[in-house]
Amino acid sequence: MGRTRMAAAFVVRAMAAFVFVLAVAAPVRAQRSMDEYEVKAAFLYNFVKFVQWPPSEQRSGAVRIGVLGRVPRLTGALQTMARGRTGNGRLIVVKEIRPSDDPREFHIVFIADSETVHAAPLLERAQGAAVLTVGESADFLRQGGIARFFVESNRVRFQIDPAGAQQEGLKVSSQLLSLAK
Repeated sequence: MGRTRMAAAFVVRAMAAFVFVLAVAAPVRAQRSMDEYEVKAAFLYNFVKFVQWPPSEQRSGAVRIGVLGRVPRLTGALQTMARGRTGNGRLIVVKEIRPSDDPREFHIVFIADSETVHAAPLLERAQGAAVLTVGESADFLRQGGIARFFVESNRVRFQIDPAGAQQEGLKVSSQLLSLAK
């Protein structure tokens, strides 16, 4: 009976998170309540719930999200969403990072479009470390990134490279993959 309740609770939480992801995929307009970077922050926050890191890469403590680039709306929104909350039972910590920082210290690293020049070296250092790398540039996936945000028809969309994620040892839920473009 205890396992059944736990399984039911998990399904309810998973469905609630899934509905939330769908909700933030709504059209993005400056006049609306959420701007583009707030939507991207919501996606990053929810990626924590829909990506599973390998047990050997469960960096102790909190789930760490690094943000490279001057995107205060994204960083602020992400910090607000994460404050006091958990993802997969672990606190979520958001930190602005520099190009010289070690990406292997993070579970997720977001690289803003303004930092494209630093993407390739950072992606190279993250290779093989089970880091979910997320960027905005058109060629981010070709450079070796795992997920990419883009805007299409006033909606924030994302692409995921399932083979790249698998190569890094990351398991991306089928629910999240079904939302990817």
